[in-house]
Amino acid sequence: MRAVVIGLVFAAIILAGGTAYLLRDYISSQQAEFAALVPTTPTTKVLVAKANAPIGTLVEPSNTEWIDWPESGIQDTFLLKSKDANIQDSLKKNKYMVRRSFAKGEPITMARLYKSKDPGFLRGALSPGMRALAVRSGAENSAAGFILPGDRVDVMLTHNMLSLALQHAGAAAAAKFKGGLTHTSETIIENLRVLAIDQKVSEFQEGAQVGKTVLLEVSPKDAERLQTAKAMGRITLVLRAARRNTNTPKRSMFTTDVEVSPLLRNFDRVLKNGKLNMTRSPSKRLAQKKTTRTTKSRSRSAPRTAPKQLTIYRGTSGSAKATGGTAP
Repeated sequence: MRAVVIGLVFAAIILAGGTAYLLRDYISSQQAEFAALVPTTPTTKVLVAKANAPIGTLVEPSNTEWIDWPESGIQDTFLLKSKDANIQDSLKKNKYMVRRSFAKGEPITMARLYKSKDPGFLRGALSPGMRALAVRSGAENSAAGFILPGDRVDVMLTHNMLSLALQHAGAAAAAKFKGGLTHTSETIIENLRVLAIDQKVSEFQEGAQVGKTVLLEVSPKDAERLQTAKAMGRITLVLRAARRNTNTPKRSMFTTDVEVSPLLRNFDRVLKNGKLNMTRSPSKRLAQKKTTRTTKSRSRSAPRTAPKQLTIYRGTSGSAKATGGTAP
């Protein structure tokens, strides 16, 4: 009896295995039939970056590779193997470097390469008509070091030039000016590209990078404005978000100390109303309230005295009476 049970178990195992094998073979044949029905897209070998290539990377066969690319997506700037299979060796021989970073799998284009034999590869990294200008940096004025090459920043200037201008203008002009400003912060330039931090130009470096100098890509006019701002006050770089919010309401491009401090705002309101009445300190206000309460309680608890009567005699008879103080 035991031998019969063991035989049936083995038979079930063999039957299950055979069924699984036949099912897998059937599924494979069906997948092959479906793949044959799907139209194939013609492809062409395109040269792409094998890994992330930041600015300044030397282009070599080790960091580039050929991959199949749909012909419908081929651009005129792509490097094709059908046109020049030895382009990798040519790029290495002429020592071409990356002036605009490539991400892994991104097609290599000559417009984003720069021949290292030419003087200064950073000159090739600049956009046409743009300039490179250095700004002193630190953890406090560069987003704690999280500004990296390739990021976009705004330039903020903090200064006290308005108060100096009012002092030179005279008391009459200062009296007419409604504000009483001493410190002002204003955004003077927006959306500048960071080229490098110190002498590091990698856009793929992770983590914070606190450098002493930030190199910015600016227009000729913005370069003049930035140099003037350095002499006026303190420069701060503000990191911009990667995604732009188009629904952001319009705002003023500056903030004054009156907007920041409630005390100055209250003082400014008093000056506008023409009444200078400084608010007492809390201890003085409490002392004043206690004195007022004591005076009121004393006045309530004091007994009322009956008014004195005054008799006025005219001639020989008293004709009238009045209440009040004593007669003179």
